[in-house]
Amino acid sequence: MSGLKNGMINVFTFHTTTAITINENDPTLEEDIARFMVKAVPEDDSYGHHRFYRRDGRMAVNAYSHIRASLLGANVTIPLQAGEIMLGARQNIYLVELDGPQTRGLAVQIMGE
Repeated sequence: MSGLKNGMINVFTFHTTTAITINENDPTLEEDIARFMVKAVPEDDSYGHHRFYRRDGRMAVNAYSHIRASLLGANVTIPLQAGEIMLGARQNIYLVELDGPQTRGLAVQIMGE
């Protein structure tokens, strides 16, 4: 990968309506999280940022996406030990798309020795 043996890996999203999280790779859990987000941050028109125009001129209705992304977070940091990513047996890194589909970008930074 990088030649580093010990340190940290940081994964960061460049977008305010995406999130990075770590969780189990289970479709039913993904559905549960999506249902929770809809209940916690409903898709209604009560938000101040609710309607605005994108750079391409299209109307966006996505304040709830920004709020959901803030709740989940824009990055995760994972330990690197003996050249191995230290995730649990069921852990996976997820890019969560909250306002798409759209083309997205990530930064992955590896720090250590």
